[in-house]
Amino acid sequence: MRILGVRAAPKVTSFVVYCTDDAELKCVDVIKIPAILDTPEKLKYVRNNILDILNLYNVELAAIRVTEANADNLNIDRLYIEAVIQEAFSSSDLNKYFTIRKSGMKSSLGLSESEYKEVLKSQRGINGIDNSEFTPETNEAVLAALAAEAKGC
Repeated sequence: MRILGVRAAPKVTSFVVYCTDDAELKCVDVIKIPAILDTPEKLKYVRNNILDILNLYNVELAAIRVTEANADNLNIDRLYIEAVIQEAFSSSDLNKYFTIRKSGMKSSLGLSESEYKEVLKSQRGINGIDNSEFTPETNEAVLAALAAEAKGC
């Protein structure tokens, strides 16, 4: 089974495609959102890219790491992007999808707070995945995919 893990940000959305059969990442990439576009066009751009990724990699399960409900600095653009990604999941042929927060990822994967931070900083791998070159956002996409596997299977 192939799982899409996503971590949205206002300018760049990180994603990974994880294959449970091979226990490896099939794709690690970002969607760079063109700054020249206005907000509705940016959302359409992200939505179309997510749908293309789902189709290209035959993704069956997906998860997006969403903003914490009690975040001090809510970024409205990130919230918009997270919402349009969830809409894309909903209107696709996915078997199931999840929205997941930090606590849900830690719980699903059995990580302590310090282990979670080490993974984000690429100081610690997880499930045999070499994440030494990943950004914190890409690491959160990986964790979202792995947490979806734990929840969805």
